[in-house]
Amino acid sequence: MQLTSAGVVFLTSSAAFLAAAVWLGRRVSRRSSGKKGGSALLVIIIFALLALFVPFTYLTGQALYALATKPSYRATVVGYTSELRDYEEKDSHGRTVRGQRMMHTAQVRFTGPDGETLELPNSVASTNVPREGSRLTVVYAPGDRSATELSPRSVGLWLGSCVMLFILGYFLWATLWYALGRPMAGVAAFGTMFLFRIFLPGVSLLMALTLGYVALKYFALGNPDGYPLWVAAMCALFTLALLPLLVTLFTRGKRE
Repeated sequence: MQLTSAGVVFLTSSAAFLAAAVWLGRRVSRRSSGKKGGSALLVIIIFALLALFVPFTYLTGQALYALATKPSYRATVVGYTSELRDYEEKDSHGRTVRGQRMMHTAQVRFTGPDGETLELPNSVASTNVPREGSRLTVVYAPGDRSATELSPRSVGLWLGSCVMLFILGYFLWATLWYALGRPMAGVAAFGTMFLFRIFLPGVSLLMALTLGYVALKYFALGNPDGYPLWVAAMCALFTLALLPLLVTLFTRGKRE
C-alpha cells in the first residue's frame, strides 16, 4: 500500500506535533514539580491543542482569503438536498446528547465567469429549508465543487472559528511561556483583559443584536421569515434581559 501526499503530510505533522508536545510537557513538568519526565496526560492535552490549532488555522485562513478574493455572483436557489447528520451537544444539565438532525443544502444557479449557467450546491448547510427562488450572493472560481455563500451567516461562522483559534493559541502561548521559565504575570493579565474586556462584551453584544434583529423583523418589518409569535417574544425578552449585562460590561472600565 502506497501513501498519498496527504497521508505523508498527516504522518509528518502528527510526528512533529507529538515531538513538540513531549518537549513542552517535560519542560512544564520540570518547572512545576521538578520532575524530569513529562506527564502523559499533559502531553496528550498539548498534542490535542497543536493538532487542532495548526490545521484549523490554515483552513480558516484559506476560507477567509477565498471569501475576500474570489469573484462574487448573484445566485438563485433552485432546489435543495437533505440528509441526516449526526450531532453531539450538551443539554441544560450538562449531559451529552447524541442524535441525528436533518440538514438542508441549497442548490443555487448563477451565471459563471465565462457566461455559462452553473448549478452547484451551496457551501452552508442549515436546519432551515431553503426557499426556492430566493436570492443570495456566492463566490466562485473555476474548478470549485460548490458555490461558497457570502453572507453574514457564512462570515460569522468563520469569525467564530477565529475566536476559538485565538483562545487555543492563547493557551499554547501560555504553555510555551511557562515551559521556557518566563514570568506569567503578563500572560495572566492579558487573558483577564481579553475575557472581560473583549470576549464577554463581544459575545453578549452579538447575542443581543442577533436576538433583537429577529424581534425587529417580526414586529417592524412584517415578519418576512415567517417566525411564530412565541419566537419573536422570546427573542425580545432575552434582548431586554441582556441590556443590563451590556451596560455593566461596557461601563466597567469607566467606573474603574
